[in-house]
Amino acid sequence: MLRLAWRNLLRTPGRSLVTGGVVALVVFLSLVFLSVYAGAFDAFYRLLLERTGHLVVRVEGYKEKEDLEGLAFFPPELPLPAGARVEGVMEGGALLIAGERSRAVVLTGLEAEGLARQRSLLRSGRLPRASGEALLGEALARALKVGLGDEVVAYAPGSLGLGAYAFRVVGLVDLPETHLEARTLLVPLKDAQALLAPGRVTRLEIRLSRLGLYDLKPLEEVKASLSPHLEGLWVETWLEANPIYAALLPLYDAIMAVYVGIFFALGGLILLNALYLSLVERVREFGLLAALGLVGGRVMGLVFWESLLLVGVAALVGMGLGLLMHLELADGFRLPLPQWILEQYREFGLPEVLYGRLGVREILLTWAYAVGVGILAALWPGYLASRLEPVEAMRYVP
Repeated sequence: MLRLAWRNLLRTPGRSLVTGGVVALVVFLSLVFLSVYAGAFDAFYRLLLERTGHLVVRVEGYKEKEDLEGLAFFPPELPLPAGARVEGVMEGGALLIAGERSRAVVLTGLEAEGLARQRSLLRSGRLPRASGEALLGEALARALKVGLGDEVVAYAPGSLGLGAYAFRVVGLVDLPETHLEARTLLVPLKDAQALLAPGRVTRLEIRLSRLGLYDLKPLEEVKASLSPHLEGLWVETWLEANPIYAALLPLYDAIMAVYVGIFFALGGLILLNALYLSLVERVREFGLLAALGLVGGRVMGLVFWESLLLVGVAALVGMGLGLLMHLELADGFRLPLPQWILEQYREFGLPEVLYGRLGVREILLTWAYAVGVGILAALWPGYLASRLEPVEAMRYVP
């Protein structure tokens, strides 16, 4: 049966080559798409992780609290694993005054490492290096009509600290959301604490070393070990702290499967057409085979073998080319997008260079789709071939 299937495919080399080429192209494009898609997905979540840390510690019930006194706390001593780093963050509302102009802002105090991570958003000037220096959102600077080197005063009545603090603008940052850019003031943590709440923070960001992007089980273990030491405080993983984005993670597999399914649905239609044409051209031959005793399921099996052989060889070729392309993408690539889209992309802080990712799951998904298409495309032609009457089939004239 296998030799007969090979012979039938080789009888129409042109059609078999074109059909196999389409299947190979679909497999190739699917692997490239999966590699690029996973790379972009990883870049977005890596950025999210970089901004929040692996674990975030806040006061218990922080979502229901609004006053600074209820949100701020003194950082406790934490039994962290080797290589872990803790960064304090202080956030609070303030009124920023420059001359006769003023704007309500969200003042954020960051440690040196946190300020260094704002470098990708920096559009002019430099990062703060000393007390009394600040970064402003570009929209906020325009609203206050201030520039680099100008002085602004943050006024926070009712705070637990000084209540007023002068800063010199040393840098301007460009944020993706204009409404946030118009309210952003970034300063060293010590200055924010002196202004709002001495010695306190509104959250702790814990960053762990040598941990994969989606290694959630070790995070849960560290979280469980910290909980007994956090009286009145609440620890969350980076995904729990960003529930909207966490909801996207389970959709990854579904979106990936749908897009790849569309590719293979188009390839399956071409394969179905090739198998049907092959059936029409060989009606008399099928009639002769049926008269010799090859009937029913065996005739259908012959059509299935032809389909699976064609798809199998083409899929191996496409998979080989796709894996070679993935090796290039894994070394880093730039998205071929128009300049205006790249500007928006950069504003969100996403890297311009992405790195492809392709795992065993993605390869098995592509292979399963190829085999599935081969089987489904052979169903109808195989059924028609198995239902042919030998006498009528041998009299058939195309």
